[in-house]
Amino acid sequence: MEEEGKFDREELRDRLITARETMRNRADAERALAARVARWLRTMPVTRLGFYWAIRGEPDLRRVILAWLGEDVQRRAGLPVIVDKLLEFAPWTADTPMTTGPMGIAVPSRHARMTPQLLLIPCVGIDSLRYRLGFGGGYYDRTLAALDPRPVTVGIAFECTRVPSIQPQAHDVRLDLVITESGVL
Repeated sequence: MEEEGKFDREELRDRLITARETMRNRADAERALAARVARWLRTMPVTRLGFYWAIRGEPDLRRVILAWLGEDVQRRAGLPVIVDKLLEFAPWTADTPMTTGPMGIAVPSRHARMTPQLLLIPCVGIDSLRYRLGFGGGYYDRTLAALDPRPVTVGIAFECTRVPSIQPQAHDVRLDLVITESGVL
């Protein structure tokens, strides 16, 4: 990971993606993580949340989000859509028509948008100070820097992707909270 004092984010990213894709106890870890997120969401007084469409071994929270939506008719959930290097959030339900977005990720085909009060953000890696390593596109960091007011940010990660430090850069945005199958950071 370090060569001549240089921190290699790409190598770390590849190693952590492989770790979560090859977890031996993946199903148990994902169930525990989903249950923890569901319990935590019940404590939050929000009605609008943004989440993500799981790719490349990310924990899939769609069932958690559907249950959360079903508990209160006022609640809304949205998925990210890339617009000019930023993320906007398109409303989502189980019957939302989907299409393939610019990064090959499923996105709602609706043009409607919503402003989340809380964001569940996938993490390729997470460190002890709640800085996240993503896929490297910078979409969440740019979006969070531009949002006012900024929503509550919650990283979603498997414990096997926790590292001492991602050596955050000036543009990296610290998350408010991180939830793994083992606990809350």
